[in-house]
Amino acid sequence: MTIVSIYNAQGVQINELSIDDDIQYLNGRVSKGNKCYYKGVGIPYRHHTMTEFDDLNYDVIQQTDIFYLGYQVVKKCFKGKTGIFQERYQPFFPDFIGTCSVKEGTIVLNSTIFEKSSVEVLDYVLYDEENIQSYYMLDYKCGRQSYLTNDGNPVKLRELLDYMIQNDWNFLWDKGAINDVSPNGTISDVADLFISDTLSHKIGTVYCILHSLMRLNPEKYMEFLQVNDLKHFDKRSLVFNAVNLLHMNGVNVDELFEYENINQNYKNIVMNYLIVGKNCAYCACDLYKNNGEKVKDQYVEMIEKQMSNLPL
Repeated sequence: MTIVSIYNAQGVQINELSIDDDIQYLNGRVSKGNKCYYKGVGIPYRHHTMTEFDDLNYDVIQQTDIFYLGYQVVKKCFKGKTGIFQERYQPFFPDFIGTCSVKEGTIVLNSTIFEKSSVEVLDYVLYDEENIQSYYMLDYKCGRQSYLTNDGNPVKLRELLDYMIQNDWNFLWDKGAINDVSPNGTISDVADLFISDTLSHKIGTVYCILHSLMRLNPEKYMEFLQVNDLKHFDKRSLVFNAVNLLHMNGVNVDELFEYENINQNYKNIVMNYLIVGKNCAYCACDLYKNNGEKVKDQYVEMIEKQMSNLPL
C-alpha cells in the first residue's frame, strides 16, 4: 500500500490517495509499482515554472530556456515534500504539480491507434472531480528505456519517422520529442501526438526530432544523419533535412522552394510553415488554441528579428 499526500497551494496536506501497490518514483510524473507503472501519483517536489510570482513565497532558480514558460521557481512551502501539489506545474496548462489534467486524456485513444506506441493504458482514475485531476495505470513495452541513453537504433528511428509521415501523425514542432522515443523507435508518451496531413505539421514533426536529437546528443544526431545520407552544415540543415525526409516519403514539397536563393527558401519554410504549426502551448488536444496563438505570435516576432540579419 502506498499513500500519496495531496497538498493545497499553501503547502498544507488536505487529502491523500491510497493505492494498493508499492510504488517508487521514477522520473517526470511516472512511478513504478509491482503491478504496473503510474502516471500522476505525485512527485518529490523540486521546482516548477511560472511567468508571474512574488518573491515572498517563491525562490527563483533561473529563467527557462523556453521563453514562454518564464522561470523555474521553488515554492517555499512545498520544499522537501513529496506528493501532489494544487498549483499548476506549467503556466499554460491546468495539470497540478505531480498529476494529470484533462489534456492528458489523449493518451487513452492514441495508445490504441498509434501503431508505434510503447505504452498501454490499463486504467484511469479521476480522483479529484472538482479540479479534474487524475492518474493513469500504464504498461510500457519499452520498459521506459530512452533512445538517448540506451543506444537508440537510427534505423528504427527512421522507421518511426516514415510511419508518422506516411500516416499523418505529428508532434508539436517545438517539443523535445526525442525524449519520448525508445531505443527501438516507439513512443512512450503518446498524449502529445495528433493527426494532420498539413505540410507545416509534417515539417514540424521531423524538425523537432532532429532538433532535440542534435541538442541533447550530437553524436547520436550525426549517426542518424550518416545512416540516412544527410549532411549538417549549420542550423539551416535541421530544416532542410526535415524537408528531405518528407520528400523521401513521397510528400510534395515543391511549394517550399519558391526562390532561387537558399536563404530565402529557408526563411519561407521557417516563417510560413514551421512556426505556424502547433507549438507546445496549443496542446495536441486543441483545448488551448488561444495560448498557442499567443506563443506563435511571439515566435514570429522573435524569429523575424533573427532572420533580418540573414543575407538574402
